[in-house]
Amino acid sequence: MTLDSRLRGNDNVIVGFFVLQTRYSGFLCYLHPPASAVLRHWSVGQPLLGLAINRRGDWVAAATGGGGVVVLPAEDAGVDPKILRVHEGVSLELIADADAHAFLSAGDDGRLFIIDPEIDAPTQIAEHKGKWIDHVAASASGGLRAYAIGKTLYRLDPSGCELAPPTALPSSIGGLAFSPDGGRLAVSHFGGVSLFDANSPALPSVVLPWKGSFLNLLWSPGGAFLLAALQDNAVHGWKVDAPQAEGGHEMQMAGYESKVRSMAFTAGGKYLATSGAAQAVCWPFTDGGPWEKKPLLLGGVEGRLVTCASPHPAEGLVAVGFDDGMMMLAPLDGRMEIMILPPLAPRGAGVVGMVWNKEGNSLMTATEDGTLRLFTLASISGFVRGGRG
Repeated sequence: MTLDSRLRGNDNVIVGFFVLQTRYSGFLCYLHPPASAVLRHWSVGQPLLGLAINRRGDWVAAATGGGGVVVLPAEDAGVDPKILRVHEGVSLELIADADAHAFLSAGDDGRLFIIDPEIDAPTQIAEHKGKWIDHVAASASGGLRAYAIGKTLYRLDPSGCELAPPTALPSSIGGLAFSPDGGRLAVSHFGGVSLFDANSPALPSVVLPWKGSFLNLLWSPGGAFLLAALQDNAVHGWKVDAPQAEGGHEMQMAGYESKVRSMAFTAGGKYLATSGAAQAVCWPFTDGGPWEKKPLLLGGVEGRLVTCASPHPAEGLVAVGFDDGMMMLAPLDGRMEIMILPPLAPRGAGVVGMVWNKEGNSLMTATEDGTLRLFTLASISGFVRGGRG
């Protein structure tokens, strides 16, 4: 499976202050940049590195370039964000914790923290002076946590104690991910992915081999598929429990213009939505998997790259963010995309995070220039009707 380098024609053309949007027989022309669908926005005064939402779907957290973590309700609660002082350096990875309410942050100061968004002081659960904690993962099912320093894997039980001795992998670890049921821990590295039994850490790992250097990992909602982004602008996947000798076990999705930093499944696991191209690339995972199928290509124009693809939790809709700050909502059924925020700047304002709240009626976004923006279905509907939210 290869992404067609020509993509799907340019449905949107943006030049200077003129915005032309074409689709089929439709034609819209804006003589000036259109208003956006933003309901509220906040500038935190520091670059933002990423955005996460807790497992309850009611709080968001964003890592700043100054070592802090910004926390904010995931919907319009009428409150402003607050910045918690967390790391002496920066957070290298910020994710939802095993605790449904909290977040987990790994830093280049060698410290690992649990962050409760309603408590000002984070809880440190690990420290390795002079080291970088590069990656972190947490399991909602088993309450387990894992983190990586270089090529060494550390595993913690629900109380924060070591579950097993530190384990050396063949090379530096590129990503960690627990399976949805918490029974497996996937660890990516050069040459493939190692699978550990999360509940029996003494058992040896099973290696899923493939050439190349692997990065971030993602399990499908049911745990049948494991996807891994590659250093060389591709995604490789495995049908984990399928016998390798029978074929239909592996998949390779190539042709991206940049590394695939954002991967997420749409509602019901129907599509894998990915960044890394001029459009959001959505691979079909119905009827057994994506083999011999073409992806859906959502939104985008030549000269831009998708940096975030965030599917709606219940509907066939993907929020798409670009490297120049542009944001849009793209339906999966072929209807026209809605640009909810026009481009901001050629550089320095790229989208670094987009998350929906649990109900799917609010969308929080973060751009690298230090701005958080809140959209709601009401503000988007008002914008489409010609109002201002």
